[in-house]
Amino acid sequence: MSTATSRRLGTSGSIRAEFRAADFGDKRLTNRLQQIGQALGSAPAESIPNACENWASVKGTYRFCDNESVDPKEVLSAHEQAQRLRLTGVGELLLISDTTHLTFPSHPSKEGLGEVGTDEMDLEGVKVHSTIGVLPTTGQMTGILDQQALLEDREKGRVYDSNGRGKPTGLESEREKWIRGDRRASSGLPEGVRPIFVHDRGADAFPVFRKLRSGIADGGFVVRANQNRCIRTADGQEARLLDWSKTLPGKGRTRIRIQQGGDRESREAVLSVKSGTCELLPPKNDPSEKDPVEVNVVRIEEIGEEEDPGQEGPVQWVLLTTEPTDDFKKALTVIDYYRTRWRIEEWHKALKTGCQVEDRQLQTWERMEVLLSIFSVIAWKVLQLRHLARGKHVPPDFFLTDAERAVLKEKYPELGSEGSGDWGIAIAKIGGYLDRSSDPPPGWQTLWKGLKKVQTWAEGYRIRAS
Repeated sequence: MSTATSRRLGTSGSIRAEFRAADFGDKRLTNRLQQIGQALGSAPAESIPNACENWASVKGTYRFCDNESVDPKEVLSAHEQAQRLRLTGVGELLLISDTTHLTFPSHPSKEGLGEVGTDEMDLEGVKVHSTIGVLPTTGQMTGILDQQALLEDREKGRVYDSNGRGKPTGLESEREKWIRGDRRASSGLPEGVRPIFVHDRGADAFPVFRKLRSGIADGGFVVRANQNRCIRTADGQEARLLDWSKTLPGKGRTRIRIQQGGDRESREAVLSVKSGTCELLPPKNDPSEKDPVEVNVVRIEEIGEEEDPGQEGPVQWVLLTTEPTDDFKKALTVIDYYRTRWRIEEWHKALKTGCQVEDRQLQTWERMEVLLSIFSVIAWKVLQLRHLARGKHVPPDFFLTDAERAVLKEKYPELGSEGSGDWGIAIAKIGGYLDRSSDPPPGWQTLWKGLKKVQTWAEGYRIRAS
């Protein structure tokens, strides 16, 4: 995208650009999608009536979600096409997958929803399994590469992909979501981009390793182990993975900042790093799996950390990977790849908290899935703002309009034009960031709060100018 184009777009306008390639067989529907993206992207936490400018826009949004010609897969396909252009020339891309549950406890209708949580909870909703792209060099999320809305019918013991406007597709097992997501996400990458799949413990299943190893040409993976599975060591001995990994030779020590769940602050951990190579043996109860899968292993353990009821337990990861781990620096690279998995957790939070997607009350899941696809892109844009605001080499006109820059310059005359970092701090300060020397970088919630105020001031600026 040229600088001139980005100057006209701003943040909400660039959301509009993500949907430009959508093809519903009617250009008016594509135009409506762009209008909806701009309106909801300008005020992602607001209700649809509050985010839209007038009642005609509100009705147009509801009718769009209800239109049989509008498939949520096409909404995301347009975003994927825009993302593909951005990825041209990228050497490697981390493909991070995970599942989040969307529940709708206040929704008056449960039509089309599945079961989530435990039997005792009696909650209805969907499991959304998504794959996102992340640049290994910067940690910046490039967008959504695949999304599966999974509906569970416990009475029948089945899991279905709702499949947009199409007929629901049954999955043989829930582990199939990893294989399907990886295959579909990698198939949309530009030629020459090598995918490296990064998964948490839920993907620790032998068929997943086999498909990743042999089913995707030139692809790599980093998966956190969950099972103490049978392995064959380099010297031909059979052992158990988690037990054997304790005996691996040490490569060194490192310090990393650990993200914690809930509202707890991140903390620094000192880790020992070990690595080695083994073969994962196929499960004996599955005759279809005959050949072992060779993997490299990185084991990290927190040093000198005692149990604290106020935080998660000491770090202990066993990472299975295709990437080289024969020296300390390479092992650290694998650890860094796995740590980027937190980006999808942040995106889930932006989707649920920043976009309030679980509070939306369209009548059926078919309609809700259209809205989910739109808000999935908006949530990515919310996070992208944070990365741009922390950057030093991104011009501020990439994500701020002329009017938005003018009001910021009026409040902070010292702002320059060489990079977006100072402008991002200015936006964060308007959102409540104190900018003390001891403060960590501002989060997306503070930035989005500040940007919303800036957009309001910019609207007044435009009115005065006209």
